[in-house]
Amino acid sequence: MREISDNATTHDNPEPELPSESPTLTDRISEVLQNGVKAVIGSNRKPPRRFKSLLHGTWLGHPLHPAITDVPIGAWLLAVIFDIVWLASPDANSWAARGAEIAVLIGILAAIAAAVTGLADWSDSYGAERTVGLYHAGLNSLALILYIVSFFLRLADPSGESVAAAILGFIAIVSVFVAAYLGGDMVFGKGTGVNHVAWQEGSHDFVAALPVAELPDNTLRRVEVAGVPVVLVKLGTKYAAIASTCSHAGGPLDEGELQGDVVQCPWHGSRFRMRDGKAITGPATFSQPRYDVQVRDGMIYLRQA
Repeated sequence: MREISDNATTHDNPEPELPSESPTLTDRISEVLQNGVKAVIGSNRKPPRRFKSLLHGTWLGHPLHPAITDVPIGAWLLAVIFDIVWLASPDANSWAARGAEIAVLIGILAAIAAAVTGLADWSDSYGAERTVGLYHAGLNSLALILYIVSFFLRLADPSGESVAAAILGFIAIVSVFVAAYLGGDMVFGKGTGVNHVAWQEGSHDFVAALPVAELPDNTLRRVEVAGVPVVLVKLGTKYAAIASTCSHAGGPLDEGELQGDVVQCPWHGSRFRMRDGKAITGPATFSQPRYDVQVRDGMIYLRQA
């Protein structure tokens, strides 16, 4: 059984080794911010790290951050439309100024939730995706500050009408759109937060994987089923097998730690139940594909469930 600390939540450098270079200012800022975020959300605590898992969306079975981000974007875009309607005819459309004020407030509240969950996800990133994520967070933070100022300017007027507040909103929405572009680049360009086992298709027929004699009790063993890496374990008289590639960032679960019937990824500390592949501790939100096990004639056979 491979051993790592219960507190292990950082990867063992999944990127190829490159010649050492002096860290850039962005790298240093990212490192300080990441360490701060990890301390707050409990990344370095022992499992099950419930608060961290809550922020990632492990309980939802889907990343929580992108599910929240649509709310502030939609609210603030609606505020822009209300402001345009009000500015086009202030006397006739005073209701639009009040509508913009309410939409801005809803966007601010939702943006705070999006920021907290986004920082939790970003704390487990590295390399280019971490840099893009820092810019993404910076632009969204700028937008949030501008909208907070805009809201108080509206609040200072009994009717909620403020040209300066509307202008700040127009500037802020541009920052939001640029930040959204960078967020899309992280997901679609760099694969941040995607399910890393979504395209793995193992055999649906039983395939010989390993002789029974070669699998000691409570030992993680990597095998291949139709070209797909699978981690196999014997727990007493029962066998369990799930995809070996961690759904969060592609870490090798077979190199992780077995804690009872739970395997912990060596890269970011995601934890999965071996019997059904369910993600029980973040940052992973997607469960692992499970494999049926059959033993006959001294051989272990596997097929994707």
